[in-house]
Amino acid sequence: MISQELLDNLRCPLNPSRTRLRLEDDHLLCERCALRFRIKDGFPVLVAEEAELPAGCHSLADLPCQREGKT
Repeated sequence: MISQELLDNLRCPLNPSRTRLRLEDDHLLCERCALRFRIKDGFPVLVAEEAELPAGCHSLADLPCQREGKT
């Protein structure tokens, strides 16, 4: 179980200054890009390449937080 204190300090590694993660079932969900990070043995695995992509995204480059400012 992840404590609320730890959860309050966790951020998405792709945009740590602007994003928060929320606990949803057995994973952490980025509130901005919807990446799903698994929790293994009580520890969040915040490796973007191992996260589950949201529907409609085929790679990390497709995420809204990665496309912004690249036009």
